[in-house]
Amino acid sequence: MKIQHTYNFLLILQIFMAFSAVIAIIWSLLVNCSYVPFLLLLLISIFFFVSIYISNNKFKILELDKKSCILSIFITWIVLILMGTIPLYIIFPEEEIKDIFFLSVSLSTTSGIWTEIENINKPEFFIWQAILQWLGGLCTILVGSFFVEMVLRKKSILKDYFSIENIKIIFYLFLSLTVIFTILFKLLLNSWSEAIQLSMALISTSNGYNPNGEIIVETNVITKIVMIFAMIFGSLSINLHYKSFANGFLSYFKNKNFKLALILIFSVTFFITLGLFNNVKISFFEKYIETCFLIISFISTTGLVPNDLYQYGALTNLVLVLGLLTLIGGSVSSTTGGVKPTRLIYIYKYISIELFRLCNPRKIMAKEQIYSIDETSQIFIFTILYLSIIPILSSIMSLFEINFEEAFIIVISTFSNTGIGLIEIADVHYYPDTFMEIILLSIIMLCGRIEIFITMILLSSIFWKKI
Repeated sequence: MKIQHTYNFLLILQIFMAFSAVIAIIWSLLVNCSYVPFLLLLLISIFFFVSIYISNNKFKILELDKKSCILSIFITWIVLILMGTIPLYIIFPEEEIKDIFFLSVSLSTTSGIWTEIENINKPEFFIWQAILQWLGGLCTILVGSFFVEMVLRKKSILKDYFSIENIKIIFYLFLSLTVIFTILFKLLLNSWSEAIQLSMALISTSNGYNPNGEIIVETNVITKIVMIFAMIFGSLSINLHYKSFANGFLSYFKNKNFKLALILIFSVTFFITLGLFNNVKISFFEKYIETCFLIISFISTTGLVPNDLYQYGALTNLVLVLGLLTLIGGSVSSTTGGVKPTRLIYIYKYISIELFRLCNPRKIMAKEQIYSIDETSQIFIFTILYLSIIPILSSIMSLFEINFEEAFIIVISTFSNTGIGLIEIADVHYYPDTFMEIILLSIIMLCGRIEIFITMILLSSIFWKKI
């Protein structure tokens, strides 16, 4: 494999960075704040684009193999995080670089705002926070759509699958959903800046929806309903969005998995509302909306918390349940973290196949079924690795004078890219102070975003032999 094969995706990333810098410059001029951080980012993006383009001498996405895909994933995310620090360093010149780096990681991986930087309520940060987490969501979809599922499965990569046209489709879909919800929030909030930031945060399933990093939501019921739909749309597969845009809105409800998920979520919400929140003195309808908001927020790995339930102290006993919801996550090729429900279905299939083999050891299976078993076993291994790595990482985190229970909650929050929502509910007061803690948590957030199976492939000696 040639490392030059990763240049094409880096070129695309630089185009997105330059586009984001231009939007940030226009936005900063409209709100009368400094545009210098974003102008510097634009110049650096153009410089890298020209340099890569000249060194590669072409712009064609061809000859991709799985090794190129895996390497492209890591290089892309590292470049996104490092370039994300450029405006932050200009905005907060007196802060330590380790805190700026950690803030860039938390925003890029759509974990939300996790920082102890004082005076963070600056309009420049308001702009870059929204754009950086939106870029993280877009990058997640692109990586998930083109790379992750191909690596987890044994199918060969088609040369025309990863193309400029497909990237344009994903970009336009993601942008269209953002614009639609921005208009809806503008009607509710009467502020374009707040509407844009809230839309970007929820579509990218990031809990950083305001400059203060506040994750307690105190809006009215109507706004919460619209926020629920924004989180749902952010956690759905981009392929389902494409079918809906191409064939009409009803395409969502023709999908069996989507209908089943909605029925399950709203049913569970109903029973939780009846059984657990009797002490919350609000109407049943508001209580139901609050509970629905909470469940969808954590299953979509957004991590926002409704104020009424939080204020009454009704969430402490749900920490374990909410943690499990974050580990499930949303659809494949969406902005969410987690194992993904479709992969849980693969686990069920794998167990069923193995039980069938034990009961019928002499039965000969068709060639197509064997290929299906191989794909299922790959995803089964990924899921086992994903779940087993959590207690290991928790044990490592506990070395930094943190008790194991708190370390376990912190790891689940970072590994599922939920951010500080679960930490807030569990009343864990923690921010990484040392450089080693910041590096460790940054790696955990990045591995959660990239997916642990691909991370382990990258660390294997077999992967590097032919590079």
